[in-house]
Amino acid sequence: MDRAEALEVSNSFMSSLVADRVDLALDEMETQFVQGADGKPNAAAALRSLFNYCGRPLESELRHEETGTFLGADGRAAPMRAFYYSGKTTQNPKGVCFFAVKVVQIQNGMKVASFGPLKSVAGQLPDWAR
Repeated sequence: MDRAEALEVSNSFMSSLVADRVDLALDEMETQFVQGADGKPNAAAALRSLFNYCGRPLESELRHEETGTFLGADGRAAPMRAFYYSGKTTQNPKGVCFFAVKVVQIQNGMKVASFGPLKSVAGQLPDWAR
């Protein structure tokens, strides 16, 4: 799996969220996400609902990455790179919330397979997040 290509997809996805362009972020996601939500409007609402937890990112700084295998809900396994970003959000200062973007290789390129906010609730952050 090409790191540069995966990072480009991940950075583009985060840039779209920072710009409050969920519609563009959805274009970077696997089609199964949109199909599973019964269309783009519902998928956009589902993605926006994640901002209730931590706020929408207003900036993003890549803080960490990992490689592995992504196991889809349908049982398929795909090579994956996970990128973790920090940044100020609409609800929190930088260092409280992190965003995980998991990119998978598909037949004709790479797409975001999952996205999720993470929050430091106990003040215990991993070394890469400090």
